[in-house]
Amino acid sequence: MWAVLGVLSVLLAICAIPVGALVPDQWSGDGNNLDLSVLKPGDIILCRGCAGWLLDKLGFIIGYWQHAAMYIGDGQMIEAWKDGVRVVPVSMVRNADEVAVYRVKTTDAVRSNAIKWALTKVGLPYDYKWLSYVGGKEVEGSSYYCSELIWAAYLKAGGPDIDQNPGWSFRYGYNVAPQELADDGDTYLVARAS
Repeated sequence: MWAVLGVLSVLLAICAIPVGALVPDQWSGDGNNLDLSVLKPGDIILCRGCAGWLLDKLGFIIGYWQHAAMYIGDGQMIEAWKDGVRVVPVSMVRNADEVAVYRVKTTDAVRSNAIKWALTKVGLPYDYKWLSYVGGKEVEGSSYYCSELIWAAYLKAGGPDIDQNPGWSFRYGYNVAPQELADDGDTYLVARAS
C-alpha cells in the first residue's frame, strides 16, 4: 500500500508541473565533451554558446558565462529559460560550445533544500529585468532569470549567498550574473569542457 501511495504522490507532483515546462527547447552550440558523471545534485552548470536566443536579442552577455542551470539528480536539471522555469534532461549541456560545473561549498542538506525550493518555481515565467543595468534580484519573486533562480534557491535553503557582488556593482548593477556564481568564493570549479 505504501508503494502505491508513493507512486501516486510522484504522479501528482509530475501532473502539477505545466507540460510546457517539461518540453525541451535544446541548448544550442557546437558541442562539448563534459563527463556528466562528475555531477552531484545541486551543482551549478554554466555555459557559453548555449543560449542563442539571448544573444539574438542582445548581441552580448556581461561576463564570460552566458547561462546557468542546476543539476537536480536523475539526469535532470532545472533552469530559467525563455519560456519560464523548467526541468529538462541534463544531457542538453553537451550541445553548448563550452560548459563548466561549479559546486557550492555547503552541506548536502542545503543542496537538497535548494533543489526542492527551485522545483517549486517550475512554470513561473522568465524574468527579463536583468536586461536593465539597474536590474534586480528577488528570492521570492513571481518570475526568475537563470542565475537569479539558482542564487535564490541557495539563499532560501540556508546559504551561502553565491552572488559575488551581493549589493551594487558597476559591472552587474543589482543583478546576479552567471559569471558571479562562478567567481563567488562559496563555489569552486569541478569540471570544464569545450
